Amino acid sequence: MENRTKHLFLNGLYLSAALLMPVGAMAADDDRPLIEPDVTPVPVDESLIDTENFEVGAFVGFLTIEDFESSLVYGGKLTYHLSESFFFEAGVGFAEAGETSFEKLAGNVEVLTEDERDYTYYNINLGYNVLPGEAFLTENYAFNTNFYLIAGAGATDFAGDTRFTVNAGAGYQVLLTDSVAVHLGVRQHFYRIDVLGSEKTSINTEVSSGLSVFF
Repeated sequence: MENRTKHLFLNGLYLSAALLMPVGAMAADDDRPLIEPDVTPVPVDESLIDTENFEVGAFVGFLTIEDFESSLVYGGKLTYHLSESFFFEAGVGFAEAGETSFEKLAGNVEVLTEDERDYTYYNINLGYNVLPGEAFLTENYAFNTNFYLIAGAGATDFAGDTRFTVNAGAGYQVLLTDSVAVHLGVRQHFYRIDVLGSEKTSINTEVSSGLSVFF
């Protein structure tokens, strides 16, 4: 009988306290989680954030000079990244033209002098990263990659004249670190030429690979 009386008395005190408690306080107690996580904010070191937008690099490959055989080509590039998708690229390349089939068959006939066979191009291009992704070397090593399209215009010094040139192509970039990348690329160079007779559009294909550094 005594236990029952204590139970009724305690329930009465609880109900009285609940009626006297403000509604906002009860809602706040109900919304409070039973277990509060122990979260410690981690300070951010701004010096560790990668902010490099410029990229400088060198490349080497092969260039097929229409009517003048294939040649080793090499050069350099300077790139400015406008965003994660778009970038500007300024490039220069050097090669040396070979002999035409006519020169080989005719013997001592020379269509171009030695100086005129020097092939130099300059261009400014706009690139677009189409497919950013990752390349996995092993289960523990992955590298960021970009497949990009690029096109632009410039000039080509060849055969004793400077020729307006349009180029277009594609490339594949693998970032080895935050500041070093490897490139594989294919370009087509278009310009007008009339060295062997009537004027025509010369289409020269370039395949190259290179290494670049961000700064």
